[in-house]
Amino acid sequence: MSKLLAVLALFISAAAGAQSYPARPVRLIVPAAPGGGTDITARSVVPAIADNLGQPIVIENRGGAGGVVGSEVVAKAAPDGYTLLMVYISHATNPTLVTKLPYDTERDFTPITLISHEPTVLVTHPSNPAKSLGEFIAWVKDASRAGKLSYATDPGSAGFLAAELFLQRIGAKVQYIPYKGSGPAAADVVAGHVPYMWSVISIVTPYAKAGRLKALATADKQRAPSLPDVPTAAEAGLADFAVSGWYGLAGPAKTPRNVVDAVYAATAKALKNDAVLSRLAASGSLPIGGGPEEFGAHIKSEIARWNRVLTTAGVQPTN
Repeated sequence: MSKLLAVLALFISAAAGAQSYPARPVRLIVPAAPGGGTDITARSVVPAIADNLGQPIVIENRGGAGGVVGSEVVAKAAPDGYTLLMVYISHATNPTLVTKLPYDTERDFTPITLISHEPTVLVTHPSNPAKSLGEFIAWVKDASRAGKLSYATDPGSAGFLAAELFLQRIGAKVQYIPYKGSGPAAADVVAGHVPYMWSVISIVTPYAKAGRLKALATADKQRAPSLPDVPTAAEAGLADFAVSGWYGLAGPAKTPRNVVDAVYAATAKALKNDAVLSRLAASGSLPIGGGPEEFGAHIKSEIARWNRVLTTAGVQPTN
């Protein structure tokens, strides 16, 4: 009888703990360096999420290996809701790009919410003669440039994916020059060292507005509010071409449903906050607010989509 009472007491204690989530500060692992799109998005929404949850959320940047280092921390953390992960598009490309991931992307995480996305945009040095996407495609495909043209990117990024998909769609071959980040890549396009790049919009918008880069098209269904004069790829003649960097929250596998629901509700409320929306808009990020099931389906479809693109591009995975 005493054993039964002990088990019952343990159950009641666990249930009470679950109901009171969060009872202490939450750690959010951002698997990227400070200052990038993932970090900016996290710091744009996290204060409001914390207010809504009633507990501090401590951001911990754990960059490295395209998000693998930080993601592994969360994959192996206790599924109690006190260690969460900010994921971005590399979460869906790493299964293809990394031969031996220390976790299973679909099995070892619990999707919570798809927060926002950041469209990619095609930019060139202002000296490029192309005045439209159509003219740029013709310029790229000019036979005289075969084997001599390159573009800047950081491998596995949304810009890299947009660039490779773009080349597959127009039937061209261009060498890519890998960079450690979109910022350094954009700086070299501005300097004229590399002729063009696809990039998430937050990185290149300041250059485009200053006339130091020429923006030719955005890879989204609608024009970007931060670059309203730049047509979408579809408007410019390239139909069904949409590539965004996206951001969301996940927890370890088997994170309790009440925790998932609490974090999702707090995030959905945050995405209705004017200050949060203003911060996201400043970086070119557009709110989504998708729930756990929608986010899980999105991750699965993105893994399949980019596996096809990267495999076709002949990108070799790393160990």
